[in-house]
Amino acid sequence: MAKFNTNSNTYTIVYATIIVIIAAFLLAFVASALKSKQDANVENDRKSQVLASLNLRNQADIEGKYKEVIKEVVYLSETDSCFKAEVDGQQKTVIPVKGAGLWGGLWGYVAVDADGETVFGTYFTHEGETAGLGARIAEQWFQDSFMGKKLFKDGEVALGVYKQGKAPNGLEAEYYVDAVTGATLTSNGVDQMLKTSISKYTSVLDGVTVKVDEYEVVPTIDQPVEPKVEEMED
Repeated sequence: MAKFNTNSNTYTIVYATIIVIIAAFLLAFVASALKSKQDANVENDRKSQVLASLNLRNQADIEGKYKEVIKEVVYLSETDSCFKAEVDGQQKTVIPVKGAGLWGGLWGYVAVDADGETVFGTYFTHEGETAGLGARIAEQWFQDSFMGKKLFKDGEVALGVYKQGKAPNGLEAEYYVDAVTGATLTSNGVDQMLKTSISKYTSVLDGVTVKVDEYEVVPTIDQPVEPKVEEMED
């Protein structure tokens, strides 16, 4: 019987190729087997973030609490939507926000009271801001500093983040929070994120609904439909 020369280049190449193929197959199999669980974990994390913006943090039953408080999904377009929620009998609107920081993306949610202009709560996180500096936007003390602040002034989004003593002249304290010390660019990113994202949802906050197919609002979070925006209604 012929024997392989285990010291030859051919043997090394064939052996390495077989190992790579087997490893690739195993990795693909594991990724496929875990995909549904990974997707569920991502969705669960998103729901946890929405709840955090409603000051419902660290819930033991995230899915149950989410179904309890989130009543409707309101679509502005096929890609932009927000949530109608109810907390302790009070109506809230939860707006998704998305922007860019120093090292990557920023995102989160802003919950607004029924008056359409007062912040009830916020949640922010980031892709890779500097630990101890920009990353502090994900800490609760920073997020809680937005509670009670106002969104609009003279018809424009005024809610902002400014270095202490650097807010625009004439802008009252109820419209801004202090930036994170030593994290100017990240704080500027949060400021821009709020102004850009919230401005998309002024119609919803003003009580204007979006007509999606035969519904003015998608019925519930448990009955998703593919939105087809037809018209805006007063």
